[in-house]
Amino acid sequence: MQRPSGITVLAILYFVSGGLSLAMSCFAMMVGSWLAVKADQPGYFPALMVPASAFRGQLAFWLGLIGTVAALFKLVAAVGLWTLQPWGWRLALFSGVLKLVTHVVAVNRRAITPAGVVSALVNGAILVYLSMPHVQRALWGDPDDTRPDDEAVAA
Repeated sequence: MQRPSGITVLAILYFVSGGLSLAMSCFAMMVGSWLAVKADQPGYFPALMVPASAFRGQLAFWLGLIGTVAALFKLVAAVGLWTLQPWGWRLALFSGVLKLVTHVVAVNRRAITPAGVVSALVNGAILVYLSMPHVQRALWGDPDDTRPDDEAVAA
């Protein structure tokens, strides 16, 4: 079956988004490591800023590491969507649900931003699109496609 154009667009967006997220996460890990190392060097930061710099450096590193894992997850989902693999559909669906959950948590904490609202709407649209029958048929194959041929052969 030919890849639906929506899946093509979604896979390309996942590739671009995953690549940019990977670059930003690696940058966060690099800056976090730099801050943590510089906080240990005497005289680099004022004495009052040393504990905060070390903490922020380690926090930035770990957030960058988590972001790297999420970016790699998105890149793998993009490959799965591009090659029309059922696991690509599962990963994209899981990613969309996870993002919607984070947006619901942000709404409950009254910390949602206009960009978060737009992101929630986009992720909701992606989930709706992934649940459409023609998309599922493209990624999972339709077992009903073989029945008319089997009946024709039997007759």
